[in-house]
Amino acid sequence: MNSNTDCERVRRTLMAALDGEGDPPAGPDRDHLTTCAECRRWQEELHAVTARAQRLSYPAAQADLWPALEGRIREAGQRRRVPRWLVPMGVIVLVWRVLQLFIDFPIPMLHPIGQLAAVAVALWLIAGQLLAIETSAPELQKRGV
Repeated sequence: MNSNTDCERVRRTLMAALDGEGDPPAGPDRDHLTTCAECRRWQEELHAVTARAQRLSYPAAQADLWPALEGRIREAGQRRRVPRWLVPMGVIVLVWRVLQLFIDFPIPMLHPIGQLAAVAVALWLIAGQLLAIETSAPELQKRGV
């Protein structure tokens, strides 16, 4: 009696071998194929479907898109540098933190106000104008502008 796990293992091996990702079934897998009628039928159907798919004709691509995409991918990867304004901002925050640790300000509320101001400036620089309405060229074309 064959178990479902044997059938699943053999079927995975057959699919991998057919896709060129593994070795053809060997030893116990071949023995399983000789004793299991369901797996033999499944193997025949797999080969039939694969043969039909290989006979299909596919239309040729009209244009090679890779050169344009490759350039855009490289540009996107190069643009991920740290913005110049972020470095001085980080230095200011670190200096402020060092001052907090070494100097005891007489007004305790000065500590969180400085941090809040730094966060507000950083968000303003990162986000820009939050309430500005931005449009793109395709959107304007849809509107006829």
